[in-house]
Amino acid sequence: MSWIELQIAVPPEIADLVAATVGEIAGGVEIRDRGTLIHSDEDRTVLVALCAPDDVEGLLTEVQETCSRASAAGLRAQPVTIKRRAAHEDEWRDIWKKYFKATRVGQTFIVRPSWDPGAVHDGDRVIDLDPGRAFGTGGHASTRMVIALAEQVEEKPVRRFLDLGCGSGILAIAGARLWPTAAGLAVDVDPEATACARENLERNRVTTVALADGTLADVPGTFDVVLANIQANVLLDLAPVFPGRLEPEAVVVLSGLLNTDAPAVLDSYQRLGFTLDGRMEEDEWVALRLGWRPAPRAER
Repeated sequence: MSWIELQIAVPPEIADLVAATVGEIAGGVEIRDRGTLIHSDEDRTVLVALCAPDDVEGLLTEVQETCSRASAAGLRAQPVTIKRRAAHEDEWRDIWKKYFKATRVGQTFIVRPSWDPGAVHDGDRVIDLDPGRAFGTGGHASTRMVIALAEQVEEKPVRRFLDLGCGSGILAIAGARLWPTAAGLAVDVDPEATACARENLERNRVTTVALADGTLADVPGTFDVVLANIQANVLLDLAPVFPGRLEPEAVVVLSGLLNTDAPAVLDSYQRLGFTLDGRMEEDEWVALRLGWRPAPRAER
């Protein structure tokens, strides 16, 4: 199928807002910045999407309106530059072969594509991954920090864990490696992402993780660990939903946060009773490890 590839370069301050707009129309968006395998300029974030030709003008109109609202709210929303070209969907997969190589993540993981076996040592936890069009290769700081923070609670007794916004399924696979006796659930609002995650779960012979389309509000039951590498505005919206999905003493790892986003997100969760138990920073990205210890109910 032929598509139009759009590359939309925006100031980092509005990247999440514009990415949400683009992703809703195009069905997915790749974010390039200083921390990604394909770099952007230091002061720019590039959003890349494959768009059906008939949807291009409508998408660009929505982007313009989003930028105008951001500017009215006092955010730096200019300059915005847009490049477009004809593309075939196979290019999305093929480009990874140039940039995605075997990568060490955290203390014990190695993430590798089928075209680069890497050097595996005793004690390594291997994740075999072909990302397709879904986010998550271990090459972005936000993904690396989730896995590193999850390793810090490896010894925690875990009955159920959740990969929220699973993308390629990399965090679900890491969870299955860290807590092999636990039941995992990987969830994403994008059916193409869950399809990609299913392929990668099968590739890694992971049978303890179920898949579902949807968001946190659609998830049944409660969890001992939640791994969520999602945009800050989505994490803010989901904050009130989290307590009803967590076991006492649960751990929640939040990532995908720019250092300018982290204070508001942390404050929102702390107001609900979460504690900050760990924090990592890499370049302009921040990840938080939060503890959930609900206050005991008062006796009547």
